Amino acid sequence: MSMLTVNKTKVGTKLTAELVGRVDVTTAPQFENEMSSEVDDVNDLVLDLKHLDYMSSAGLRVLVWLHKTMTAKKGSFTVCSPSEGILDIFTATGLTELLDIRQ
Repeated sequence: MSMLTVNKTKVGTKLTAELVGRVDVTTAPQFENEMSSEVDDVNDLVLDLKHLDYMSSAGLRVLVWLHKTMTAKKGSFTVCSPSEGILDIFTATGLTELLDIRQ
C-alpha cells in the first residue's frame, strides 16, 4: 500500500510542505487535497522532496497545478531537494524548464 505524509509548516504567508513516502495514483488526491486547503492563504510555497521516494505522473500533475495556481496569484513556488531519480523524471518531462528546482 502506498503511503504519503505531508508535513506542513506555515509562517505568515510562507508554507513549506515536506513530502515523505510516495506520490502515485493512490496518494496524489491526498496530496492535492492537503495543498488546496492551504494555497489560498500562501504567497510563498516550498515543497521539500528530500524524503520522497517516488512520484508518478499523477504527482507531476499536482505539481503543474500548484505552479499554475501560484503563478496566477503572482506567488512563488519552489521545489527543493528532489532525489536523483525524481529529478530525472522532471528532466524527462520538461518540468525542469517550468519549475524552480533547488538542490
